[in-house]
Amino acid sequence: MRYDTQVLLLTKTQDKDPDGLDHSIMYASQTVKANVKRTNLTLANGQMYDATVVRCFGEYTADAIGFIGEYNANDESTIHQIQKVGRHTNRTDFYIIHGEVIFHG
Repeated sequence: MRYDTQVLLLTKTQDKDPDGLDHSIMYASQTVKANVKRTNLTLANGQMYDATVVRCFGEYTADAIGFIGEYNANDESTIHQIQKVGRHTNRTDFYIIHGEVIFHG
């Protein structure tokens, strides 16, 4: 498997005053090589979801993903929340669900 794409693994950091009126979520970023693939995931109950799978070699933790060239720290629409994390031997898979696939017919 080739890890030919770079992504930013974003981890939430502590705000100086989490109870203050100007509280905002801040992220620390780590650039890693990954295999990124957009696919349809089918669950055991038959539901299908449009998802992006980000596979990284090694063991990582993250709260969100940012894609190089798209990520802007001041724009929340460029931050992709992780719905599921899969851990395997020397590999971490992050799943970003975009929506349910509904077939009309």
